[in-house]
Amino acid sequence: MRLPQVEAFLAIVEEGGIAAASRRLRMSRTTLSTALAALEDELGVVLFERSGNQLTLTPIGTALVTDSRRLVQIGHQIHARCQQHLKGAESALRIARDDSLPEAQWRSLLKRLKAEFPQTSLSIYLAPPRELEELVSEQIVDVAYGLMPEILSEGYHTLRDLADVRMMTVAAPDHPLAQLERVTQDDLVLHQEITLAYIKDGSLVAESPETANYLAFTQYELIRDAVIEGIGWADLPFPMIAEALRANKLKVIRHHNAQWWKVFTALESEQAQGGAVVTWLARELKAFLAPLT
Repeated sequence: MRLPQVEAFLAIVEEGGIAAASRRLRMSRTTLSTALAALEDELGVVLFERSGNQLTLTPIGTALVTDSRRLVQIGHQIHARCQQHLKGAESALRIARDDSLPEAQWRSLLKRLKAEFPQTSLSIYLAPPRELEELVSEQIVDVAYGLMPEILSEGYHTLRDLADVRMMTVAAPDHPLAQLERVTQDDLVLHQEITLAYIKDGSLVAESPETANYLAFTQYELIRDAVIEGIGWADLPFPMIAEALRANKLKVIRHHNAQWWKVFTALESEQAQGGAVVTWLARELKAFLAPLT
């Protein structure tokens, strides 16, 4: 019993006849009828009652529809798994990332990844940038993506710089800092900063706040939303705030260091390096970031 024969049987069932099924499968009626006849001969049963051009499922034909669909699905899974093996694709991948890129972009990326590598299982962990290196070094994840700081420790991992990402110092349009013609460092210190927080030595700490009065979150998205609400000012990556800037929900303040750069990096464990999925991800992320640099 060949898979195309079972697919021919299901096409006839779903389309209601040989003519429509042949158009769907893009094969001649003769070829389709031959495939059906071969399947019936091999199974030793009649799947359809024939009356002129009308086909009606027999009781055994009806009973076999669900099993046939399951068989076709399994057959396609086997084929996809073999193709994935030939591509050198990972069967499972553990990913850590920060949220410096928009969630919509990650959803689109993962949807395309699953279409390209349908048999790769993914586990994804959202973490502050400063926690990403340790997650890879401790082999908690296979690869990490984000605006992580300079990698100082040695370990069994490979650093792949994907793009420079512009960081911007922003506030809500009605925030006092956004109203100033020129913002000094003293002006920044006078107002609440919203910055990143991360776990260090078992304690939650703020990442390099410039003021003694700060509010720290573990995600850029939370920082962005707090700034939009007028709670304070923050340094945020351009991809995360591009839409809010266009909608005039955020404004870049007039400070001499209001725009600077961080590197968006892929940190790959030794085991993950060179894998088909990891290589694909790096290429797609680099392509997305290129117009934003």
